[in-house]
Amino acid sequence: MSRIRWSVAVVLVCAVGLAGCSKTAATTSEIGGDPAVVTPISGAGDRHRIQLTPDAARRIGLQTGTVREGNFGPTGSARKLAVAISAVLYDHAGATWVYGQTAPLTFQRMPVIISRVAGDDYVLKSGPAAGTAVATVGVAELRGSEDGVPGE
Repeated sequence: MSRIRWSVAVVLVCAVGLAGCSKTAATTSEIGGDPAVVTPISGAGDRHRIQLTPDAARRIGLQTGTVREGNFGPTGSARKLAVAISAVLYDHAGATWVYGQTAPLTFQRMPVIISRVAGDDYVLKSGPAAGTAVATVGVAELRGSEDGVPGE
């Protein structure tokens, strides 16, 4: 498991670093001149709400999927939640998160507990409700925005 965490950490560091390589300036939008507006979530510790401009979402290639409910195990097994592996982010302490969409182009980090792998999905012990939209591409860039990593 330690090898997986290191691999994920390396990928995240590289992705966040590459996100800053673009020379394209963000367009001014209804939320201001910054590509993302990051605001603390009251009572949520170190978590923030990230609102992207349409141009920022395009630049990071933002894509979303949904938390799905289904039988992801043997016949007759209880219904479980599942999410694409690409949606899950590991933090420095090994906790697992997804960026759930709370409004158009607006995301916040939500905790998930992984039960097991099923193909290209993680089956969850707990997480956001079925049907919740989650980022599947652009996850590392959302984390970089939340942590204050400069985009340019």
